[in-house]
Amino acid sequence: MQTPEESILGIDFGGTKVALRVMHQDGTTRDQRLKIGVGEDAHSVIDRTLAAAVELGHNVAAAGISTPGIVHDERVDLAPNVVGWSDLSLTNRLRDGLGAREIVVENDVKAAALAEVREGELRGVDAGLYVNLGTGIAIAPIVAGAIVRGAHGAAGEIGYGVVGTVLDFSGKGAPLEEFAGGGGLTRRIRESGLGINDVESLVALSATNSEAATLWMSAIDEIARHLVTAALTIDPARIVLGGGMVRAGDALMVPLSERLVGALPYAPTIAVSAFGHDAALSGALMLANDRLTGR
Repeated sequence: MQTPEESILGIDFGGTKVALRVMHQDGTTRDQRLKIGVGEDAHSVIDRTLAAAVELGHNVAAAGISTPGIVHDERVDLAPNVVGWSDLSLTNRLRDGLGAREIVVENDVKAAALAEVREGELRGVDAGLYVNLGTGIAIAPIVAGAIVRGAHGAAGEIGYGVVGTVLDFSGKGAPLEEFAGGGGLTRRIRESGLGINDVESLVALSATNSEAATLWMSAIDEIARHLVTAALTIDPARIVLGGGMVRAGDALMVPLSERLVGALPYAPTIAVSAFGHDAALSGALMLANDRLTGR
């Protein structure tokens, strides 16, 4: 149980940022966001996060943590976007550093899906997909109103899907993520000779420049191909999109929706996350509260 002076803490680790939120029993919150430096190592990110958590508030009863990758007690697998993240005992490091009585660590996309299932666009949906389109690309399948985890906790890791016509089954890298995720697409933009450096600029330029439009649509087409395959496995009633790429608005939603609706035999409704960039953070707070209440 939580005493009146205690709070709960949510932390969302992303590929380029860390978001923190403390929630007190009266419902008031305090937030802080940190930017992960280019090439910054995992230990530095954790140290700065722990310092920020102390600044936000003391007497934390429970902490919920969302992170890219597959969470194990001693490590996090499949988390390539922060140097050394997979070599870190994240759960133990945060348990020692935060001093909370209870701590729970969850994959970020599954945490975001939990928020959508509980209080967002997937509430009451029997079969659905939560889709994260950001630095990483992954989905969380929803079946019978519950998040599907898989045998190893890796259900929905479509960022590892094969791209193109040359099949590479070596298991090296994350082909879809490297081609169409935020980091991979940014790299292709900078190599394109278009004279721009980020996805936002590409989206703006694609309205008037055919080369930029082709580059942007190549990412959407590849994402759509993998989402169609994923959707065919569970026949979702609704697909909910979250992550940084959703900021592209209609430039993403319209063509992606057209491809999904056109390709699937039973068209799902397609919506944007009710929580925006806070979906995984909101889910992390829910997990912290669940741990206290025994839900």
